[in-house]
Amino acid sequence: MHTGQTGAAAGPDRSAPAGGYASWVAWIDAFRRGDDGGLEALTPIDGRMGTYVEARLLERLSAAFSERVRVWQSALGERIVTRPPRDEADVVALLRDADPGLEPLARVATSPLLPRTMAVAMHDLVAQTRAGARDAVRESARRLREPELQPRLQRSSRTRPEPAAATVPAARASTPVPAPRTPGAVGAVRPSARPQERVS
Repeated sequence: MHTGQTGAAAGPDRSAPAGGYASWVAWIDAFRRGDDGGLEALTPIDGRMGTYVEARLLERLSAAFSERVRVWQSALGERIVTRPPRDEADVVALLRDADPGLEPLARVATSPLLPRTMAVAMHDLVAQTRAGARDAVRESARRLREPELQPRLQRSSRTRPEPAAATVPAARASTPVPAPRTPGAVGAVRPSARPQERVS
């Protein structure tokens, strides 16, 4: 029976495949736990599931992606502590062994199923994480080669910052990947918890 109601602009598109949201939720939950299954069976996040529904979905994906980055950083930090690199060969080997852990995240970041703004933010976060890890591993090796450097720095002027700890930087990963406020809208991202550290 016709009720005279019209669909809201933000409502779900009836042409969207059934179960799209549920399938994404199941995939995101598995991804957060470390499952790196492909996205081929999922539907594009392009507005057809409804603005509100997709915004919640993107928030969930953002949190899972950032959590995977933090897990990778923690694992690398433990490896630096347990098997500290002593020279450039050790640095290269450690980074080579750790890098495959970021490959699943890089694949997600290049998926055409995601809104462009979120895909770009994810890609940038992966690149920044790799750069931060490389710097941390090389700093750890440098400290092992030059153990006398730290006492000299500690005796220097108090106005100078202390040397950074030889751990993988986690500040960037602590900020969730910004999810578009309107799915698919370029440039519409929600502010991060720490504006000065948000993904550029």
